[in-house]
Amino acid sequence: MLGRAGSTNQCQTNNLLQLLCVIALLLCLRTVAVAKIVPLPQARPTDIPSEPSVATTSSQFSECQLRLVGLADFKALPPITGPGECVTNDVVALDAVLLPDKHRIVLSPSATLRCPMAETIAHWLRDDIAPIIATLGTSLRGVETLDSFECRRRNGISGAKISEHGRANALDVRAFKLADGRIIELNDDRVSKSLRENLRQSACARFTTVLGNGADDFHESHVHLDLIERSNNYKICEWNVLDVAETNAVAAKKAAAAATPMVERNVPLPRPRPPVDVHLSSLPRHREHLRRNARFLWLDRSRR
Repeated sequence: MLGRAGSTNQCQTNNLLQLLCVIALLLCLRTVAVAKIVPLPQARPTDIPSEPSVATTSSQFSECQLRLVGLADFKALPPITGPGECVTNDVVALDAVLLPDKHRIVLSPSATLRCPMAETIAHWLRDDIAPIIATLGTSLRGVETLDSFECRRRNGISGAKISEHGRANALDVRAFKLADGRIIELNDDRVSKSLRENLRQSACARFTTVLGNGADDFHESHVHLDLIERSNNYKICEWNVLDVAETNAVAAKKAAAAATPMVERNVPLPRPRPPVDVHLSSLPRHREHLRRNARFLWLDRSRR
């Protein structure tokens, strides 16, 4: 009896061990199958540069440039360090201004400006000029620029004060390009006078210097804008908005002035020398004085 019971227990133990081995084998096979079905993630390529963090990117921009993000397409440039007085910091290349509807106002060519000047240009185009152009039933798409940064004297005249262009603080604008293909030249007398008057008022409100047609012979083809700082916040706005008739009248007046010979001005002649009032009684004494002077002069010469 005891031998039979021991044999039974041994069989049960062997069966349990076999069952555990089968379970272990099944688990191993399942692990291998899952490993074959689900691939491991690929290794990261070594030639992909790591992306800079937002904090690192932000630290590379000035406060002005951070305000310009989302307002314009631009590139930060190194400071301007000469020659001469052409020195300034916080410089950007302004490529385009972004409208709220995500359309771009492209500056051609791109303008090299101090960031505060670029920011003012961006707000002027986006907040002032674009709504004015929208009243024409179209939209603003581009700006034809002339000079931005250029290290030179005012109007290129030797000996004059340094121009605001030399400090990247000025922009010359010739025309606006519209989405329907039209081009509005700022000094074109064929363009609506009321439209150009609105453009003039918006510019004079934003900038401290506005020079256009009528300012001088240097600004008849474009409008100069800058942000020079003057005492008492003094501004200069010299831009005559003329229609065709007014332009013709000014041209006729200049032609007439050029054709008329110079007329001598009424310059008064010098007053005659007043006569010397010599009393008759003093004549002998006067003559004696002259003779003495003549004698002294002769003696002086004879001693040399």
